[in-house]
Amino acid sequence: MNILVLDVGTSSMRGILYSAEGIELASEHCKYRAEYLENGWVEQDPGDWENAMYDILRSIAEKAEGENIRIDCISVTAQRSSVIPVDRSIWPLCRAVMWQDKRTAEICRQLEAKNDRIFQLCGSVVNPVFSASKMTWIRKERPDIYEKTYKFLVIPDFLIYLLTGNLCTDYTYGSRSLLMNIRTNQWDRELLNIFEVEEEKLCPLVEPGSICGYLSKHISDKTGCPEGIPVITAGGDQQCGTIGQGVVKEGIMSVTAGTGGFLITAVESVPTDLKANVVCNHSSIKNQYILESSVLTCCSAFDWFCRNFCEKNTYEEINAMVEKTPAGSNSVICLPYFQGRSAPDWNNQAKGLFANITLHTEKADLLRALLEGICYEIANGIDNMKEYVNIQRILINGGLTNSDAFNQIQCDVYGMDLIRRGKTDATARGALMVALQTMGVHKTVEEAFESIGYAGEERCYSSDSENRENYRKCRETMNKLYADVYAKKMLE
Repeated sequence: MNILVLDVGTSSMRGILYSAEGIELASEHCKYRAEYLENGWVEQDPGDWENAMYDILRSIAEKAEGENIRIDCISVTAQRSSVIPVDRSIWPLCRAVMWQDKRTAEICRQLEAKNDRIFQLCGSVVNPVFSASKMTWIRKERPDIYEKTYKFLVIPDFLIYLLTGNLCTDYTYGSRSLLMNIRTNQWDRELLNIFEVEEEKLCPLVEPGSICGYLSKHISDKTGCPEGIPVITAGGDQQCGTIGQGVVKEGIMSVTAGTGGFLITAVESVPTDLKANVVCNHSSIKNQYILESSVLTCCSAFDWFCRNFCEKNTYEEINAMVEKTPAGSNSVICLPYFQGRSAPDWNNQAKGLFANITLHTEKADLLRALLEGICYEIANGIDNMKEYVNIQRILINGGLTNSDAFNQIQCDVYGMDLIRRGKTDATARGALMVALQTMGVHKTVEEAFESIGYAGEERCYSSDSENRENYRKCRETMNKLYADVYAKKMLE
């Protein structure tokens, strides 16, 4: 049994062909990029994903044929709430409105009075990241497109349709829409009315791990992949990434410091005392949920700083700057809200801010303060998670965790030992584990993880008690600064 995983990320798509034992047999990678426009708009041509998928499938099929290896099924995992309106021929009517897009801020503000009811039904308050407000915006601002829209798709729906000719979306994507009832797993009529979206414009909901259809002859001829193999929806990229890291039961948390920062922990049911300080989504594991919090800019904020202030520095020099600067960044504090703040208050007006700058402040202080600020905000999310789950272990991954200096900051800020697993294919491996259960190789996803584990080295980080106390005070300062600057603005 060999499974080809399509991992559709924000900046690239990867295809990896695995054996049932988790051995990588072939891989291919295609980069693309969204277009960042004025006023916080972010769009992308759906053809980017279509072309990348075909290129990846062709390349892997050629490599598999050359090695006499069979491809037995395709498992798809993807970014979760970018919206593509399509007509009856499933042709995109415009560029995709990406998950980072902020054009719906005013619509979200107008709906804030209904937040309590919205959260009760779907596990999240209204926000511009999830897909529902993007559909509402198209209805209000582009009625010509809304009128022609047969279905609103997220990226995996679009790709699975291209592969199979079938339309569906799974619970993990539904629970990132603000339109699905988190307890009944159905599109909720009350939520649909609030966001003014007709149910017939949405795809049928299926469980993650479902076989959505079988590879068509047309795509087989186009790519060389075998006709008729199952195509499985493995669920959202963050859900699969946490599975690949080992978050397969309660008590374990994954912290991903990628383009944005994502904190995820598993729960067996929706907490009865759930408050709006976290988001409750469906897991890619059947009958399981996840609690989630996020920081909207991690690598993206770091990249912005390096692009503007460290253009001539190597990565090693940048890392050395961070390591040589003392914990607390010589009192410089950074609010890391370069694209707003997510849970608990979803403040779209929040901006990045550096404070306590003096004539003695150096570039290295600003850089380390930025990284520390990201960690302080992640720590705020961890504290919220601990209200519902006894967190016993934290697993870290994502682009920023390539820096040992950043990982030590994380460890000291969170006050817990951390584990980083070296390879970067956790999302794809999670999608593999979901598919292995679907195809009957393992009875459960947890059994699949225990069987194939995590390929790659592990590194553990232990916290320093002195730094931990210093960071506790710095985090209090950051949170007070945020309250002083933005809480008053939100009341105006």
